[in-house]
Amino acid sequence: MTTVAEAQKSIISQAKSFGEETLPLEKALGRVLAQPILADRDYPPFNRSTMDGYAVQAADFLDKKLSQLQLVERIHAGSVGTQEIHSGTCSKIMTGAPVPSGADAVVRVEDTQETGGLVTFNIETVRVGQNIARQGEDAQSGQEILSSRSVITPQVAGVLAVTSNAQVTVARLPKIGIISTGNEVVSLGTPVQSHQIRDSNAWVVRGFFHSYQVDEISTTLAKDDKVVLQETVAGFLADKDIIILSGGVSKGDADYVPEILQLLGVQQIFHRVRIRPGGPIWFGTTPDGKAVFGLPGNPVSVQVACKVFIEPYLRTCLGLPLLSPLWLPFSGNRTKKTPFDEFFPCELITGNGQTNVQAVRYNSSGDIAATAKSDGIVLQPAETEQLADNAVVAFYKW
Repeated sequence: MTTVAEAQKSIISQAKSFGEETLPLEKALGRVLAQPILADRDYPPFNRSTMDGYAVQAADFLDKKLSQLQLVERIHAGSVGTQEIHSGTCSKIMTGAPVPSGADAVVRVEDTQETGGLVTFNIETVRVGQNIARQGEDAQSGQEILSSRSVITPQVAGVLAVTSNAQVTVARLPKIGIISTGNEVVSLGTPVQSHQIRDSNAWVVRGFFHSYQVDEISTTLAKDDKVVLQETVAGFLADKDIIILSGGVSKGDADYVPEILQLLGVQQIFHRVRIRPGGPIWFGTTPDGKAVFGLPGNPVSVQVACKVFIEPYLRTCLGLPLLSPLWLPFSGNRTKKTPFDEFFPCELITGNGQTNVQAVRYNSSGDIAATAKSDGIVLQPAETEQLADNAVVAFYKW
């Protein structure tokens, strides 16, 4: 049986780009840059005042040479001074305005007093460059300021806007097909009988992909019927990049998913992993590189699989680095019942300047509400039978 680490390595090895596309900046938030971004000019593009004050020559203040200067003009942000600063003169300047020629320092307005065109300075020393952001100190023209595979956060969007990138090239997102299998599963909004359950897995998987801005998602149900299942899967294989099935991958009499995938030409990479919950997971690819994940039907198993297996695949396809866990102290004690890697839901507990993780009570992988009360999952490795109080554990935030 495959270990979690081996399964992850196999999955990542099959990852491939979905291509690129160009979008207007207003539609690109949350997407992944496909090309580096270069500064289109120096930033700042001029010597910029960082204070409201007076632009001066620092030499005028050496040995208290002068304490009063002649005001020659006022410069507001968005305008350019016309008067060169000489010894004995100054210009009033506002934050963000270009420092005038001849000036090499700005004295803040709080250290001055202006009367009748003369400015008195209540300061003993002024250094060259004081309160000035030098041209090009943030970035120089042609310098790479955003690497490819950067996620377009609000902060990155601001950089794209200031560098005149109204259109951006981003990693194309996959088309997703989600199939929830089982005679007992009914869709949301359908009357449910006592022996049936509403489909929650499709909403979990949909929500996971939405967190990566993926919105081309199709979902459907498939009964435990070989013909129906084969037709449904074949339809999704025709035009989807990633297909996720839940249910039908274990050892039950009606668990037809592995057989149907084989009939349709999907090459099995592995089936069954040394993990709890979610051990019967199936993974394979089509000859043209599409990925197929067959997940157990229990809701906690599906959620763990999204985090542990599907997310590394998707991030690698998009060129993003794999996420690392947070290493946090564990509150409580936990004994593992299997020789496998176990992932269990936990919540973050913060107090007295310390953040710990604490297990959320849940009955089994079929517990529909357990993970709703959690912040993520903790790994209890195969070789760690007992987690002691305050043991440092790997925490994966949902």
